[in-house]
Amino acid sequence: MRALVLAAVLTLLAASGARAEDVPYGKLDFSRLTAKQSDFFWRRLRSLAIEEAVLSYCGQTDDFETQATQGIRACVTKEALAKAQAYFKVEELTALASLHERKASCRGKPEAKRGWLGVEIKPDAKGALVTAAIAGSPAAAELKPGDVIASVNGQAVAGPKQLSQKIRTLAPGATVALGLWRDGAEQKASIKLGGMAFDADGETALDMPALMVSSRQDLHAIAGAVTDMCVKCKTSVWAMFCR
Repeated sequence: MRALVLAAVLTLLAASGARAEDVPYGKLDFSRLTAKQSDFFWRRLRSLAIEEAVLSYCGQTDDFETQATQGIRACVTKEALAKAQAYFKVEELTALASLHERKASCRGKPEAKRGWLGVEIKPDAKGALVTAAIAGSPAAAELKPGDVIASVNGQAVAGPKQLSQKIRTLAPGATVALGLWRDGAEQKASIKLGGMAFDADGETALDMPALMVSSRQDLHAIAGAVTDMCVKCKTSVWAMFCR
């Protein structure tokens, strides 16, 4: 069934291509999807649009549309195609606008110049409450959910924003002394910070070269999967979705 949803995701691509116009539309539409499948469909379609935007922003070409066009149109209705295509275009343009606004660089991996602790936090009366320590992060071995970070290098922390500001002023590789509340008792933790790259607006910098590679791989894989799915529409197993 997951393959069926992925097939629907790429139906938008059937609108282009040299010979697609000669292929009659099929009968697969969104009415056969459950609420869960529909939610997955639109979220996945959005992620594909963002991947296309990444490649477009960096001036990269790909054969995603050409591959997916071959054979897909025969599986879907004209209405489903138009709806998916319109949504895809809106999401792609939105992603492109965001990349231009952030002035993302396609030329190289951003340099990590600021400290990174690696925790998810929220406000607490005593400081910043740790809700999770990111796997593989500097904090993973020392902090756990429920800890409250009350100070950094002896300076009090009023909440998540102030903690983030203090950590970012430190260099990657620096050792930071944290004052904690754990299970109602005061404790200390010493952690060597990792590094994180941030843009001029303080947002996590995008590693565009890595995103280009992963986007191209994902788009290529799904184009092939969807073409295969359209072939399966002709078999008895999938006939209920295609007739």
